[in-house]
Amino acid sequence: MLPLLLLATAAAAPPEGFGSARLVSGTPDFASCIESDGDCQANFFRFLGHSMLEQGFTMQHHALLTSPLSNRRVGFVLGGDLATFPFAPPRENLSGKEENTSFSPVFPQLVFGHVWDEGGVGLSVLPPVPVGGASALSVSVDAAKSWGPADGPRWSLEGGVSTVRAVAPIVATEDQLADRDSWSNPDNLDPEQFDAVCGPDVAAGSSGCLDTYTLVNVTVRGGWSPSFGAWAPYGKVGLTAINELLYVKYDDTTWGVFALQPSAHLGTSWAPLDGLILALGGSAALQQANQSEEDAVGLFTRLEGAAGWRF
Repeated sequence: MLPLLLLATAAAAPPEGFGSARLVSGTPDFASCIESDGDCQANFFRFLGHSMLEQGFTMQHHALLTSPLSNRRVGFVLGGDLATFPFAPPRENLSGKEENTSFSPVFPQLVFGHVWDEGGVGLSVLPPVPVGGASALSVSVDAAKSWGPADGPRWSLEGGVSTVRAVAPIVATEDQLADRDSWSNPDNLDPEQFDAVCGPDVAAGSSGCLDTYTLVNVTVRGGWSPSFGAWAPYGKVGLTAINELLYVKYDDTTWGVFALQPSAHLGTSWAPLDGLILALGGSAALQQANQSEEDAVGLFTRLEGAAGWRF
């Protein structure tokens, strides 16, 4: 499955170089914009890449409870973790339409795994429970190899695969349709096309066309952690092969991003009780200029936390 997705999204040359968002299939109504060589094409794909990648960065799983850097006790662990979505409001497209991406402030997952003296493995799952008209199925696996004592400085090499399939009314909703006269280009959402394409979804109880966002990311991280009794601060650096697709039902198009994304992670775990483990940290990842609405190199950031019980 993974090689096929990588091949499919790497097949079309990105319009602004490696790591840029691009059209994978379909013919959008604004084809003249994305087929041009001017600012319209560049601005659109920077907007799209920015929007997709900052959402996807939240959904990339970072193992905390099953990492031998933050979990220093041998045994099984059961708990949960979460990461924050962007604190900024949803992105506006070139017509001034605010895309519907604010469904929850955090992305949670259930975690189960096992840690031993020299490593750990874990499974993280989010079932597709509807929240605000959106749902996401996420399944991630991780494994780690560690070197060093349980009560002293420790190194680790960690790897993981994150998969997500999210369904949500993002591009064409009833609220967006009602607000179209305030945009610089109201034709960005046509009422007749909306009724023809999105009608069945509205009748089913959603607020518009249900789009599908998929993510298959592969990450490798290296890290180090000292130990101060119940506290175990950590620092990691990583590299992620990003493969994201967005299917837009309104105009039957698919958009994709394939990129290599360096990242850094800092935080600490705390084990106040024999069985309890808590962790809190933050992650940042490189944002290329062709992935930024500002056309400048920057960072995607998030806060993340976890709580679990070891047995």
